[in-house]
Amino acid sequence: MSLEMADIKTLTKKDLKFLIELEELLYDRKSEMPDGSYTTSMYKKGIDKIAQKVGEEAVETVIASKNTKDKETINEAADLIFHLMLLLAEKEIPLHKVIKKLRKRHDKGSHKHIGE
Repeated sequence: MSLEMADIKTLTKKDLKFLIELEELLYDRKSEMPDGSYTTSMYKKGIDKIAQKVGEEAVETVIASKNTKDKETINEAADLIFHLMLLLAEKEIPLHKVIKKLRKRHDKGSHKHIGE
């Protein structure tokens, strides 16, 4: 299943706005700790449990990617991104710092962000 670049929809401003809103929500939940929130329960379990969850979701994403249905990969990748953002929020590392690092690597031509 090979796609031409023209067939791949890139992120929209709406998508980026959502990631910003999600990050803000994660920080809000961390400061407010509302009862009944999954995010609150993860914060209460601490960094080790959050990091473990990131690892679990990463493995599940890899396994899903080996299957033929993209829906599974999309679902697991969404879980992975969410939990990675949760981990970053727990450590108070804003997502923009990760993006800045990716951009810096790309600008230098090292392309470490793509496995080279």
